[in-house]
Amino acid sequence: MGPYLIQAVTRGFLPWLILISLAGWGLLLGSVQMLSIPAFCGAFVPLAYAASWEGIEQALLFNPPRQLVVSWLLMLLAMTPLLLVHPLTYVWQRSLLRKRWQAVVLFVLGFTSVWTLAGLLLMTLVVAARVMFGVSQAMAFIVTLAVCLVWQASPLKQRYLNRCHHQPRISAFGWGFIKDCLAYGVVSAGWCVGSCWALMLLPMLAEQGHVPLMLLSMGWMLWERFKRPRPVRWHWPFSLRLFH
Repeated sequence: MGPYLIQAVTRGFLPWLILISLAGWGLLLGSVQMLSIPAFCGAFVPLAYAASWEGIEQALLFNPPRQLVVSWLLMLLAMTPLLLVHPLTYVWQRSLLRKRWQAVVLFVLGFTSVWTLAGLLLMTLVVAARVMFGVSQAMAFIVTLAVCLVWQASPLKQRYLNRCHHQPRISAFGWGFIKDCLAYGVVSAGWCVGSCWALMLLPMLAEQGHVPLMLLSMGWMLWERFKRPRPVRWHWPFSLRLFH
C-alpha cells in the first residue's frame, strides 16, 4: 500500500480531487436529509403491501424522487472523487496534449452516468427496505450490515476490486479516442459499483450516524483501492493488515 499511496499523493490530480470532495461534503452537510419513514402501523410491513402501488406511493410521498436523486449526487460528489486519482492520471498521460481535458471530461461523463444509474437502483432498495421494515430501522440496518460484511469478504468482491486497476488502451485520434475514453469511464465505474455498492448502501440505512458512516465507508473504499490486487478468494476484512 505504501508505494501506491506515495504515488497518488505526488500526482497532480490529487489536490483538485480533494477540493472537489470537500466541496461535496460541504454541500452534503448543508443539506443532509435522512430518508423519511412512512407512518405504517407495526414494525414490519407485508411484502405484498411494500410492492403495491399504495406502498410505493406512500414511500415516495415521504421521499420525493428529486430529493433522492440530489442526495445521491451529493454523496457521489463527496465520496468518489479520490477514487479517480489513478484513472484520471492514466487518461491524462495517455492522451495528446491538446486532447487531455477532453479525455478527462469523457471519462468523468462515463463514470458518473453509470454511478447515477446505480444510485437509482440503490435508492430503490433503500426505499423498499424502509417500506418493508416500517419503523424498525435497526432491522434494515442490521441486515444490510451483515450483507455488507459477507460481500466485502467474498471472492466476487475481490474480483471486482482487482478489475478497478485495469488500464485499457486509448486511441490517439478520432472516434476511437472518444469511444475509448468514454468506455474506460463506463467500465471503470461498473467495476467500482460492483466493488463498492454495499459500502455505499450501508450509510443510507443508518438510523443514526449517517455522516460518520459515510466517512468510514469512504475511508474503507480508499484504503482498499490503494492496495495492490490480491488473489480472488475469501478475505475477511478484520484479518487484513495495512502493510504487507
